[in-house]
Amino acid sequence: MEKLRFKFAVLGASDGKTNVICIMSIETPDGCTFEIPDEFKPASKHTAIFSSDVFTKIRASLKKRHQTRSIWIPLTEDLKKTYLDEGENVQFGDQYLNEITEKTNSFENNNRDTNPEKKNIGKTAEKFLIEKFSNKTSSADQWLDEFEGECDRFDIKEDQDKIGILKHLLEKQCLDWYSSMLIKLTVNSEWTEWKANFCETYGKKGWSQVKYAFTFRYKTGSLLEYATRKERLLLEVNKNIDTPTMINLIVIGLPDYIIDKIDKEEVKSTSNLYNEIGRYEHTANKKSFIKKWNTNETKGKSDKILPCKTCENLNKGTRFHPEDKCWFKQTEDNKNKTKSYYNKAVNNAMIDVELNNDKKNE
Repeated sequence: MEKLRFKFAVLGASDGKTNVICIMSIETPDGCTFEIPDEFKPASKHTAIFSSDVFTKIRASLKKRHQTRSIWIPLTEDLKKTYLDEGENVQFGDQYLNEITEKTNSFENNNRDTNPEKKNIGKTAEKFLIEKFSNKTSSADQWLDEFEGECDRFDIKEDQDKIGILKHLLEKQCLDWYSSMLIKLTVNSEWTEWKANFCETYGKKGWSQVKYAFTFRYKTGSLLEYATRKERLLLEVNKNIDTPTMINLIVIGLPDYIIDKIDKEEVKSTSNLYNEIGRYEHTANKKSFIKKWNTNETKGKSDKILPCKTCENLNKGTRFHPEDKCWFKQTEDNKNKTKSYYNKAVNNAMIDVELNNDKKNE
């Protein structure tokens, strides 16, 4: 052979922050493709290629995560010794590489008659009745249980199939974790290893989600929307919660005037509760409207400021301020107090003079 085709890809490193250029597979001129083991995928382990001019161009071409390039590389003597044995069998390190084509054909032949839907994992994932997993999902354990339930519904039993379909049900922020796991464990590993790592990575260790679900209360809007949302929040925290506890937690988040109207003995299930809540939906909307209307009316009256009468009486012009804080009123009051004090002092003096004169006359 004079050349081999190497497939390069940018994957996330184990720390989830940095990127690593990896060699995913090697293709021969006759169309056979061989898979590189995960432990040998980082390009830095392929020293003959890593130090070549070709790799410099590849590094400049691959700038974003998940980008790929397939490049034909002429075989030098060093490359031949590294990737081909004397019989031109594809190898790397101390082992021969597995041929992807044979494995894929065998897998498709075994499953062609049993379950045609497995041929397209992406389309099967679109039929799963669960939301995609993200960092905001309340419980990783519970989501995985639902995921495995959907796998059973579509008769997906093989570990490799579960690992493959998982990628299509992860939000963008979780795909770096998936890429790292492909490097560390590979798609041919056991599902139990992926499941354990998933729960360890995304399992909630705090109480914030639990606190939010239990303390969630009705504020405004539809009573029924509040009740159904609270039920979903509680189920995300604990899907095995019993019905009486669920009903009690939903009810205590309702306004008191609604709680007083619900007959506790009549409510045996959440559907009964929703039926009762629906009967008072108009009451909540009406009460909210009246409260808002009264608030606006009161606000309009309180914001209206009348002219100061003291300023008007003293011909000081039209001034808008509280009358009890009027400067002219305070000044006028001080004048009146001073005048009153002066008149009182004069009157007292006159009384003293008259008393003295009366004593002299005697």
